Amino acid sequence: MNCIDTDILILGIGSAGFGAVYRALAGGAHVIAVEQCPGPGGTSTYGGVNNWEPGISLPGLHTEIARRLMASGDGFVAKTTAYVSADTRWAVSDRCGDPYESTLARFGLQPDAFRRFHYEPDAMAQVMNDLMAEADPGGHLSLYYNSRFVSLTTDSRTITACTVQTPNGVMTIRPRLVIDCTADIAAARMAGCAYAIGEDAAADFGETAAPAAPTSRLNGITQSFRITHTIETITQIPEQYRDVDLSDWEAHMESSDSPVSCFDVYPRGGICVNMLPTAEGELYLRHSYDELRHICEARAFSYMRWLARRYGLTGWQITHLFPLLGLRETYRLRGEYVLTIDDLHRGCPKGAAARHPIAVADHPADTHGQGSQGCQDTGRYTIPYECLLPREIDNLLVACRGASFSHLAASSARLSRTMLQLGEAAGTAAARSLASGVLPRDLPYSRLAELDSVNL
Repeated sequence: MNCIDTDILILGIGSAGFGAVYRALAGGAHVIAVEQCPGPGGTSTYGGVNNWEPGISLPGLHTEIARRLMASGDGFVAKTTAYVSADTRWAVSDRCGDPYESTLARFGLQPDAFRRFHYEPDAMAQVMNDLMAEADPGGHLSLYYNSRFVSLTTDSRTITACTVQTPNGVMTIRPRLVIDCTADIAAARMAGCAYAIGEDAAADFGETAAPAAPTSRLNGITQSFRITHTIETITQIPEQYRDVDLSDWEAHMESSDSPVSCFDVYPRGGICVNMLPTAEGELYLRHSYDELRHICEARAFSYMRWLARRYGLTGWQITHLFPLLGLRETYRLRGEYVLTIDDLHRGCPKGAAARHPIAVADHPADTHGQGSQGCQDTGRYTIPYECLLPREIDNLLVACRGASFSHLAASSARLSRTMLQLGEAAGTAAARSLASGVLPRDLPYSRLAELDSVNL
C-alpha cells in the first residue's frame, strides 16, 4: 500500500472542490485531490445541472470560467422564453444577448429579468482541468479521478491519515489539513463530527418557518437528462427498466401537481431536462444509490413518454442520462455556526460570525417535493467562515452543500456558484493556515479579512 504525505487533501472535486484545489495551489500548498467521477465538476458536469441560476456572486473564478466558455462557444447567457402553463408542463430557457454580469443578481428582480448561464458539461470539465493545471506550474498537485475516499484515522482532534481507493490500488495519504468537499460530508461524518439530515425542528435554531418536530423530509431529487430532436418519439420504456413499478409515478404525473421541468437549451444543440422533482428526497434514505438511480432513470423515460402523449411533445429522444443524481440535500454539518433561514432574511449571521463573510448569495429558499412551499424569497445574505468549521476536528474544513446550514438555509445556499465561493475560501484559508502555522479555526481576523479581497 502506497503512503504519501501532503499539505492538503481535498476530497471531492465538484464546484467547491475545484475552487479549493485552485486556491490552495495559488497559496503555495502541495495538494492531493480525489474524485469519484472521471473528471471535475460533480453535479455541475456529471449530474446534468448544466447552468448557473441567477444569483449574486462577488468576483472569483466563475468570471474566468464563464469568459472561457463563452469564447469557445460552449457557454451563453440565457433567459426564460416560455413559462409553465396549463398547456405545457415545462419552462424553456434559451440564449439571449445580455452580458455575463446580468446573471449576477436575482433578489428584487421580476422573473422576466432573470438571466442564467448555460454551458456544455464536457467543456466545463475541460476549463476546470485547464485552470487547475495553470495554477500548478510547480507540479504540486496530484489528481486522482475514478477514485473514492474509503476511511480515515484520527488522533484526538486531528485526522492523521485517509485511505483512498484508486484505479491502481489502495493508497494511504497523511495530510496536514483535509477539506471535505464530498457533498455528503463523508470524511466529517467518519471523523465523528456532529451532523444532521432532514428537516430541523423550529426550536433547534429558532426558525419559526421550520416544523415543530424534526422530520426525515429532504429536498427533492432530480435525474437530469439530455434530449435531442429526432423523427422518433419515446413510446416504450427500455427493457432494462421493466422491473420498476411505475404505477404510482404515472398516477402522480396525471395529478394536479404533476412534475414540471426546466428545459435548458445547450450551446451545441439539444436540451437539458431538469425534472422538479424526479423523486422525493426521502427515497435517498430507503434505497441504495444504484437502486435510486435505476428508479429515477425509469421515471425519466416514463416522463418523456407522458409528455408526448399528454402534451404532444413528439420527436424528442433521450440521448444521455447523466450518471450522477441531482441530490439537492443529504447530510449537513453542525459546525461552529449553523446558518439559518433567519440569517438569510437578516442578511448576515449573528455575533462574531457576521464579521467573517466568505460568500454572498440571494437565491430563495427553494425546496422541491411533497409538502414543499416552493420558492420563498429571503434577500441578499452572507455566509460566514464558521460554517466550514467542524467543532470536533481541528485540521478539517467542510466546503460543500453539506456545510453547516439548517435544512431551510441549505435550500438556498446549495447552488453551484455559491459552492464555488465556499471552495475558494476553504482553499485559501487552508493554505494560509499552513503558511502561518495556526489551525484553520485560529486564523486571526486580519487573515480572514484577506479572503474577501482574494475570493470575493
